[in-house]
Amino acid sequence: MGISKDAITVAALTQAIALLLREEIGTVRVTGEISSFTTAASGHRYFTLKDEAAQIDCVMWASRTLNFRPKNGIQVVVQGKLAVYANRGRYQIDCDRMTAAGQGDLYLAFAALKEELAERGYFDPERKRHIPALPLKIGVVTSPTGAVIQDILSTLQRRSPHCQVYLAPATVQGESASAEIAAAIMALQNTDADVLIVGRGGGSIEDLWAFNTGEVAEAIFKSRIPIISAVGHETDFTIADFVADLRAATPTAAAELVSQYDRDTLLQQINLWENRFHQTVQRQMHGYRQRLTTLTNSYALQNFSDRLRDRAQQLDEAERDMQKSLTRHLRQSATKLGSITAHLRSLHPLSPLQRGFALLKSGDRLISNQESLAEFHNTFAKVDIVRHSEIAQVKIEKVTPKQYDQI
Repeated sequence: MGISKDAITVAALTQAIALLLREEIGTVRVTGEISSFTTAASGHRYFTLKDEAAQIDCVMWASRTLNFRPKNGIQVVVQGKLAVYANRGRYQIDCDRMTAAGQGDLYLAFAALKEELAERGYFDPERKRHIPALPLKIGVVTSPTGAVIQDILSTLQRRSPHCQVYLAPATVQGESASAEIAAAIMALQNTDADVLIVGRGGGSIEDLWAFNTGEVAEAIFKSRIPIISAVGHETDFTIADFVADLRAATPTAAAELVSQYDRDTLLQQINLWENRFHQTVQRQMHGYRQRLTTLTNSYALQNFSDRLRDRAQQLDEAERDMQKSLTRHLRQSATKLGSITAHLRSLHPLSPLQRGFALLKSGDRLISNQESLAEFHNTFAKVDIVRHSEIAQVKIEKVTPKQYDQI
């Protein structure tokens, strides 16, 4: 394409260069060494690709998938289109894909995720839990149609037919497998399972890839129920194996681990516990009998009845003494009450009338000893003589003073 001979803006020139690069060169595959690799808060990755003679800027947006962790100094192959970053006037590769030179994407992704999870403590032995020795309820996450579930069920039926199995079906291979496995593990958290088996048969790294994802690793890490990872064969290790509480080489081996005590062994163990229980009870009963014999023959127990009779007699004597004391007290109180009553009666104004004395009254007024009857004689008044049972009305005719001997 041609460019006008007239003066143009920088933006117009930049747009023309960008169009030229896109149309004339298009998609490129470039190999080089990573330098100045950074990941922005937005998730976009920026780095420089260089070799002995030159270097070029690269960008890989957060929406583009990476299956390994890029580092400065490693050789990679990038694929993308040439573009121009107008603000800086630089051309760069807009990367669609990046792989490590000389190694497969999946292996690098596996190594990168393993390193990341190890740094976050997902593999620490301290956080791993013990598998129950006698689990009664077992959860299984695997394909419902494969040979794996049949192997697990037949092993459990043969060795521990008393166990109850919860199957959480999941696809164990393919694009949706990771999400289904993680969802199945989380679903079993709502059951009363004692242990979980998460597994599938062997295969290539591509076949086992669902168990090498952060999604499945997170579900295993957050499980409240101990998990046995049973993925692949003896030589196949996955991220799930490292995060799980225990790894079994095969699903069948996992079923054997949760059924360490088969039916015959379990019955023998129960018989052993029963014999130990009876022996313990017999020893305790023998000890109790000896203590009872010792107490029966003791002086305190032999004389207990005599001591009880003595206490009963003492109680009777105390009751009699209390009765006598109460009777004496009541008599004394009655005597004292009679004396007080007699004294109070003697102080009553009408009491002298019962002994023959009389009261003199003029109308409603008593005539006291300090008054002289002469006053009533002079006024020809009448006087009432009040005795105990009668009243006499008299008229005073003559009053003569009288001297009484002192008493």
